[in-house]
This record gives sequence, C-alpha cells and structure tokens, in this order.
Amino acid sequence: MSDMPPIPENQTARYKAAKWAVIILSALIIIALFVLVAGVLRSPKDRQAASPAVAAGSFVLPKGAVLMEMQSQPGRLILRARIGGGEEIYIVDLQNGRLVTRIRSEP
Repeated sequence: MSDMPPIPENQTARYKAAKWAVIILSALIIIALFVLVAGVLRSPKDRQAASPAVAAGSFVLPKGAVLMEMQSQPGRLILRARIGGGEEIYIVDLQNGRLVTRIRSEP
C-alpha cells in the first residue's frame, strides 16, 4: 500500500506544539496581509490631508503683477514678476508659504 506510516492516535506533545505553531503563524500572516492592504488603501487620503497646499502661507502676488520667471531652490521658491514699469523678485519659504524677502528694481 503506502510507504507512509499512519499517524498515531495519541499524538506526542511535540507534534501538538508544532501543529499549534503552524496554526498561530498562519493566522498572524493573514492578519498582517489585511493590515498591509488597509494601509495601502488608506495611504493616499492621509498624504493629501498631511500636506495642505500652502494653506498656512500668506504670500499673494500683488494685483497687476505678471509672473516672468519661477525658480526653485531647496526650501525656497524664487519668483520674478513685472509690476508696472519695474520688476520685483520674491523669495518664498516653501515650508510655510510666507514671503522671505522682496527685491525691487526701478525702471
């Protein structure tokens, strides 16, 4: 018939412990997969809430300003705008959206 010996009715303590270890570890793997899927599904919503689009900032270009150039540096945004006959350069902090400095040039 079969070369495999039959499983004894009175299982040893090691056999029972190994069986319970397999059951517990399998349950932990299933729980971990559910947590992973829940984290991936929840992640985009948290990123949008965690980084508001400069809602705390207070910098707004003046009326009539025409944006000529925009550059970025680490932690800074540099804007060159034409206002009336002259130009102005604005340096804005990217962390809070506030104006760091303004440089004017007269026509």
